[in-house]
Amino acid sequence: MNRWTRFWFAEVSPFGLAAARVAFALYGLWILLSRDFPGIAGLPADFWVAVTPQARWRYLIVPGHSTAEFVLEAVAVAALLAAALGWRTRIACLVSALLLYHFAPYEALMWTPSPYFRGLELPILGLAILAAAPCADVWSLDARHATGRSGVSWEYRWSLALLQILVAQPYLFAGYAKLYYTGIRWASGENIRNHLLAFTQDEFIAVHTRLGTWLAAHPALCSAIGAGTMLFELSFMLSVFFPRLRRVYVPAALAFHTGILFSMNIYWMYWPLLAVFVNWDDVRARVSRLWSGRGAAADAEFSRT
Repeated sequence: MNRWTRFWFAEVSPFGLAAARVAFALYGLWILLSRDFPGIAGLPADFWVAVTPQARWRYLIVPGHSTAEFVLEAVAVAALLAAALGWRTRIACLVSALLLYHFAPYEALMWTPSPYFRGLELPILGLAILAAAPCADVWSLDARHATGRSGVSWEYRWSLALLQILVAQPYLFAGYAKLYYTGIRWASGENIRNHLLAFTQDEFIAVHTRLGTWLAAHPALCSAIGAGTMLFELSFMLSVFFPRLRRVYVPAALAFHTGILFSMNIYWMYWPLLAVFVNWDDVRARVSRLWSGRGAAADAEFSRT
């Protein structure tokens, strides 16, 4: 088996794909419940003047029907919960993806020309992939109907690999966009300093200001941040193809997003989806050893009493 075939169709356990199902479903539920999409749909007609008929048909948006949107939102919540629990999983994932696609552009249509990174792009695609994958063979209510499907199989690999590429590509294209629009000078200390000051002084988003202003006062740190950011974003995709690198890149990504939050007030909403890179077989083994150790200790303590 060559490397390309092994990458897509190596035999793996079902637990990584099951964890991805739970992560994508709960993430989609979090975004859905943290917004008021029916309220946006009920805004007066003046708010919809700039929304073209093509955009309305593309997303099946009919303004002024907030009650209908509330019903659709309730269906989406139920479908996402079913997907997370693994009940009627394929249908639940497909319905969730379609309804999230419907809700995704509401905020963008109202107040920003960019429809990207509003929180629903990745779960829409991820749930559509999961709808075509055997993601409920473990850790699900449907697992009782999957007799004999809990061992390793190539069927669990292709979809998990696709989800990992999906989560990794925003990093790659973020780095590419920096090079395309600004060039290598984006990584200069001066540019990073300007960004830090701009985001810490913007009265609409500035919550954390101390770290950003402190970093801006240290040119060497600004240069290191610029070079490190560019290298990290352009190379993160390597973690998809080389699993050992995930032990470095996943913690680095969490530290990276935490640093950006407290220095530039930018919150990267997709960080929970990094769960697709976790080795869940290893996690299960560690938890099993932990519980076994506690059980042995309890038995030893009981025997002494």
